[in-house]
Amino acid sequence: MRILEGTPEEIAKFLRLTGEGNDGETPETADVLASSTGMSGMDVAIFIDQRGRTPEGKERVKQYLDQLGGVEIVTGQSARTKDGQTDYLMVRDDGKRRFGAVAYVKPANSGLTLRLTREDVADLATDHIQFRDVKAGHQYVVNCPLTSDEAVKWAVQLTHRALAKVREA
Repeated sequence: MRILEGTPEEIAKFLRLTGEGNDGETPETADVLASSTGMSGMDVAIFIDQRGRTPEGKERVKQYLDQLGGVEIVTGQSARTKDGQTDYLMVRDDGKRRFGAVAYVKPANSGLTLRLTREDVADLATDHIQFRDVKAGHQYVVNCPLTSDEAVKWAVQLTHRALAKVREA
């Protein structure tokens, strides 16, 4: 069973745009999970489709976000874009928020930056982890580009680690 978020109209539009739902499943029979915070699943899918450059990149970003739980997906505002939204999605803890985003996802290049430091990942060994050249004390040091299915698995693991870190603080 597939769960789609959004209003029946949003789901119908999504199914039409993606060509899905031809198996008899309609917005009336689909399981709908209403989003109380953050962007609806429909809004996230549209955002990724509009901002992503390649089908593979779009799919990996969606795959990554689909595997997360206990998060809120939001976008910021920007005066530099036509629609007034930033070019990235923010992944936030959906519980009591003491910090901002734990991850920033950029559909245009399948980039992912996490609220983790070198020390937070010192016990991990993989080529999927990259480090940003930032000032000492910066909290967003780790990148994990969503370049493969294996990278997506690492990204999910790292996001859970970042969530645990902010929940413990």
